[in-house]
Amino acid sequence: MDFGIQLGTSSHHWKVVKRAEELGFTHAWFYDTQLLNADPFVAMAAAAMHTSRIRLCTGVLIPSNRIAPVTANALASLNALAPGRIICGLSTGFTARRTMGLRAVKLARVEEYVRVLRGLLAKETVEWAEEGGSHKIQFLTPELKLTSQGLAPLISRLIEDSSGRQLLAF
Repeated sequence: MDFGIQLGTSSHHWKVVKRAEELGFTHAWFYDTQLLNADPFVAMAAAAMHTSRIRLCTGVLIPSNRIAPVTANALASLNALAPGRIICGLSTGFTARRTMGLRAVKLARVEEYVRVLRGLLAKETVEWAEEGGSHKIQFLTPELKLTSQGLAPLISRLIEDSSGRQLLAF
Protein backbone atom coordinates (compact mmCIF):
# COMPACT_ATOMS: atom_id res chain seq x y z
CA MET A 1 0.00 0.00 0.00
CA ASP A 2 1.20 3.52 -0.82
CA PHE A 3 1.19 6.35 1.70
CA GLY A 4 1.87 9.96 0.84
CA ILE A 5 2.20 13.36 2.45
CA GLN A 6 0.97 16.70 1.14
CA LEU A 7 3.09 19.76 1.85
CA GLY A 8 2.31 23.47 1.85
CA THR A 9 5.57 23.93 -0.06
CA SER A 10 8.63 25.41 1.64
CA SER A 11 12.23 25.39 0.44
CA HIS A 12 13.10 23.57 3.68
CA HIS A 13 10.54 20.78 3.31
CA TRP A 14 13.20 18.45 1.94
CA LYS A 15 13.82 17.64 5.63
CA VAL A 16 10.21 16.55 6.07
CA VAL A 17 10.36 14.51 2.86
CA LYS A 18 13.59 12.83 3.94
CA ARG A 19 12.00 11.84 7.25
CA ALA A 20 8.84 10.67 5.47
CA GLU A 21 10.96 8.42 3.25
CA GLU A 22 12.69 7.01 6.35
CA LEU A 23 9.26 6.24 7.82
CA GLY A 24 8.17 4.39 4.67
CA PHE A 25 6.07 7.01 2.91
CA THR A 26 5.99 6.49 -0.86
CA HIS A 27 4.90 9.92 -2.19
CA ALA A 28 5.42 13.57 -1.28
CA TRP A 29 3.05 16.07 -2.91
CA PHE A 30 4.08 19.73 -3.19
CA TYR A 31 1.51 22.53 -3.51
CA ASP A 32 1.85 24.97 -6.40
CA THR A 33 0.04 27.94 -4.92
CA GLN A 34 2.04 31.06 -5.65
CA LEU A 35 1.67 33.89 -3.13
CA LEU A 36 0.96 31.27 -0.41
CA ASN A 37 3.80 28.75 -0.80
CA ALA A 38 7.34 28.48 -2.12
CA ASP A 39 7.96 27.23 -5.67
CA PRO A 40 7.37 23.47 -5.85
CA PHE A 41 10.22 22.83 -8.28
CA VAL A 42 12.77 24.34 -5.87
CA ALA A 43 11.44 22.23 -3.01
CA MET A 44 11.27 19.09 -5.15
CA ALA A 45 14.87 19.57 -6.34
CA ALA A 46 16.07 19.91 -2.75
CA ALA A 47 14.11 16.79 -1.77
CA ALA A 48 15.52 14.90 -4.76
CA MET A 49 19.05 15.60 -3.55
CA HIS A 50 18.33 14.16 -0.08
CA THR A 51 16.16 11.13 -0.88
CA SER A 52 16.40 8.03 -3.04
CA ARG A 53 13.02 6.26 -3.14
CA ILE A 54 10.09 8.53 -2.35
CA ARG A 55 8.19 9.85 -5.37
CA LEU A 56 8.14 13.62 -5.68
CA CYS A 57 4.87 14.97 -7.00
CA THR A 58 3.35 18.29 -7.98
CA GLY A 59 0.03 18.59 -6.25
CA VAL A 60 -1.01 20.30 -8.43
CA LEU A 61 0.40 22.45 -11.24
CA ILE A 62 -1.82 25.01 -12.92
CA PRO A 63 -1.50 25.59 -16.72
CA SER A 64 -1.80 29.37 -16.40
CA ASN A 65 1.08 29.63 -13.93
CA ARG A 66 3.80 28.27 -16.26
CA ILE A 67 3.79 27.76 -19.99
CA ALA A 68 3.96 24.08 -20.97
CA PRO A 69 7.54 24.13 -22.39
CA VAL A 70 8.84 25.64 -19.13
CA THR A 71 7.05 23.00 -17.09
CA ALA A 72 8.33 20.21 -19.36
CA ASN A 73 11.88 21.51 -18.92
CA ALA A 74 11.49 21.66 -15.12
CA LEU A 75 10.07 18.14 -14.98
CA ALA A 76 12.84 16.76 -17.20
CA SER A 77 15.44 18.53 -15.04
CA LEU A 78 13.92 17.04 -11.88
CA ASN A 79 13.84 13.62 -13.55
CA ALA A 80 17.60 13.92 -14.10
CA LEU A 81 17.99 14.34 -10.32
CA ALA A 82 15.46 11.67 -9.35
CA PRO A 83 14.99 9.31 -12.32
CA GLY A 84 11.55 7.76 -12.46
CA ARG A 85 10.43 9.41 -9.20
CA ILE A 86 8.74 12.54 -10.55
CA ILE A 87 4.95 12.68 -10.87
CA CYS A 88 3.15 15.64 -12.36
CA GLY A 89 -0.33 16.36 -11.05
CA LEU A 90 -2.30 19.04 -12.90
CA SER A 91 -5.55 20.85 -12.24
CA THR A 92 -7.60 23.93 -13.00
CA GLY A 93 -6.20 26.01 -10.14
CA PHE A 94 -9.09 26.92 -7.92
CA THR A 95 -6.94 28.06 -4.95
CA ALA A 96 -3.80 29.14 -6.83
CA ARG A 97 -5.73 31.33 -9.26
CA ARG A 98 -7.97 32.76 -6.53
CA THR A 99 -4.86 34.18 -4.84
CA MET A 100 -4.56 36.38 -7.95
CA GLY A 101 -8.27 37.19 -8.22
CA LEU A 102 -8.83 34.79 -11.13
CA ARG A 103 -11.24 31.93 -11.76
CA ALA A 104 -10.07 28.38 -12.42
CA VAL A 105 -8.97 27.63 -15.99
CA LYS A 106 -11.20 25.60 -18.30
CA LEU A 107 -10.66 21.85 -18.51
CA ALA A 108 -9.90 22.16 -22.24
CA ARG A 109 -6.85 24.29 -21.36
CA VAL A 110 -5.63 21.60 -18.96
CA GLU A 111 -6.13 18.94 -21.64
CA GLU A 112 -4.09 20.95 -24.17
CA TYR A 113 -1.37 21.50 -21.57
CA VAL A 114 -1.18 17.75 -20.92
CA ARG A 115 -0.93 17.10 -24.68
CA VAL A 116 2.07 19.44 -25.01
CA LEU A 117 3.79 18.12 -21.86
CA ARG A 118 3.34 14.49 -22.90
CA GLY A 119 4.66 15.17 -26.38
CA LEU A 120 7.71 17.11 -25.24
CA LEU A 121 8.57 14.59 -22.53
CA ALA A 122 8.25 11.78 -25.08
CA LYS A 123 10.89 13.64 -27.16
CA GLU A 124 8.40 14.56 -29.88
CA THR A 125 8.06 17.75 -31.88
CA VAL A 126 4.74 19.27 -30.88
CA GLU A 127 2.54 22.11 -32.06
CA TRP A 128 2.26 24.67 -29.29
CA ALA A 129 0.06 27.76 -29.45
CA GLU A 130 1.17 30.97 -27.76
CA GLU A 131 0.76 34.68 -28.42
CA GLY A 132 -1.69 34.15 -31.24
CA GLY A 133 0.47 31.73 -33.24
CA SER A 134 1.27 28.07 -33.52
CA HIS A 135 4.87 26.94 -33.07
CA LYS A 136 6.61 23.60 -33.60
CA ILE A 137 8.80 22.96 -30.55
CA GLN A 138 10.97 20.17 -29.14
CA PHE A 139 13.70 19.67 -26.57
CA LEU A 140 17.04 20.88 -27.92
CA THR A 141 19.07 19.99 -24.84
CA PRO A 142 20.57 16.50 -25.18
CA GLU A 143 21.73 16.37 -21.55
CA LEU A 144 18.11 16.35 -20.39
CA LYS A 145 17.71 12.62 -20.81
CA LEU A 146 14.47 10.92 -19.90
CA THR A 147 14.81 7.47 -18.45
CA SER A 148 13.05 4.50 -19.97
CA GLN A 149 10.56 4.95 -17.12
CA GLY A 150 10.17 8.50 -18.36
CA LEU A 151 7.78 11.14 -17.20
CA ALA A 152 5.13 11.05 -19.89
CA PRO A 153 3.38 7.94 -18.52
CA LEU A 154 3.36 9.50 -15.04
CA ILE A 155 1.56 12.65 -16.07
CA SER A 156 -2.10 12.62 -15.16
CA ARG A 157 -4.07 10.18 -17.27
CA LEU A 158 -6.87 11.49 -19.39
CA ILE A 159 -9.88 9.25 -19.07
CA GLU A 160 -13.28 9.43 -20.67
CA ASP A 161 -16.53 9.65 -18.77
CA SER A 162 -19.77 8.13 -20.05
CA SER A 163 -20.36 11.10 -22.39
CA GLY A 164 -16.92 10.72 -24.00
CA ARG A 165 -15.58 13.89 -22.34
CA GLN A 166 -11.96 13.61 -21.22
CA LEU A 167 -11.31 14.07 -17.51
CA LEU A 168 -8.11 14.14 -15.51
CA ALA A 169 -7.41 11.25 -13.18
CA PHE A 170 -4.53 10.99 -10.75
